[in-house]
Amino acid sequence: MKGFNSYLNDWNYSNIKKLIQEKGECQVYHKKDFFIRQNEISYFIGWVESGVFQYTYIDEEGTEHIVGYAFQDEFVCDYSSLMRGTLSLVNIQAITDCTVYVVSRHDIINYWEINYDTQHYGRLAAESLFETIYKQLLESYCTPTMRYLKLMKRCPDLKEVIPLKSIASYLGVTPETVSHIRKKILLNQKS
Repeated sequence: MKGFNSYLNDWNYSNIKKLIQEKGECQVYHKKDFFIRQNEISYFIGWVESGVFQYTYIDEEGTEHIVGYAFQDEFVCDYSSLMRGTLSLVNIQAITDCTVYVVSRHDIINYWEINYDTQHYGRLAAESLFETIYKQLLESYCTPTMRYLKLMKRCPDLKEVIPLKSIASYLGVTPETVSHIRKKILLNQKS
């Protein structure tokens, strides 16, 4: 899904993809299988050959919030947990059947430490992920309509793959709000 995870546009990740495909193990995750569960340590990073993963956060009240996705030709992992060896803050769950090349934390850290160029890749990855999260934080201050419009501009085919209820959760609004926004957009287009 081009455009959703904008960090992929920031740098050439082909060397890391190649490492994962060469050193990694091809695994199949069926719909509803977990790549990682919240409050577990992430020991793997994956390259999604096919399928879609959903990232969710369960708050202290037990409410589940959709916070991200990993689509075909993208990485899947809780990067912070992977790199720091801390508990994952999110669940990452297959929402379709997925084929993923998976490589261990050990292999990716060893890769970062080979030389200056690979250290540079590691820094670029962290900087790109930080910028993505920073932009997401700033967008949370926009109106729901603006957040929806920005998301659809960035990723126009998303609504063909992800249900309205899930898009609403990702935007932090109700499904009814997204329906109202869509109706308003349609009315404006007809005017």
